[in-house]
Amino acid sequence: MRFSRPTVAGVVGVAACVLGACLAASPALAQEVEPPAPWVKLTGSHAGAVGTCSMIDASDIEACYMVRCDAKNGLIFEIGDATIGENGPRLARFEIGRYRETIRLDGNSPDRRTIVLSKHPKLLAALTSGADFATMFAIKAGEIDYSTGFELTDAREQIPRVAKGCPTKP
Repeated sequence: MRFSRPTVAGVVGVAACVLGACLAASPALAQEVEPPAPWVKLTGSHAGAVGTCSMIDASDIEACYMVRCDAKNGLIFEIGDATIGENGPRLARFEIGRYRETIRLDGNSPDRRTIVLSKHPKLLAALTSGADFATMFAIKAGEIDYSTGFELTDAREQIPRVAKGCPTKP
């Protein structure tokens, strides 16, 4: 028995539609996708900063990656994450586009780590380079393997706004 091309294409098309409908309807195969988290002005305890925050493991715990002005140190990059704890990361490797650098993190509280951007101008340049995404790997973080990624959408526009009103470190 011989089939014409339009007949075969029609059968394949119907089978694909049926299979697609079955997959879409199957809750076991559904995948949760977190909505994009572009950089914005932050509010609440992070007021005055710009950054991106996301929920950790669909819990009420929030992880934020932000840039803010510190009266003592000037412009800083801050990681705010309640899961960091006392034994959290002290060194982190950042990968943003072609930028790769391992940086010592300062800890000003158990749930925050900071980097003074005047000491790391290449990190500041990478954050504002227009790259879409950053990856961070914790190094020497105690017993915790900590790596994460965060979005950089709109960081190029938001970070200079904070920098403009931030005095440079004396």
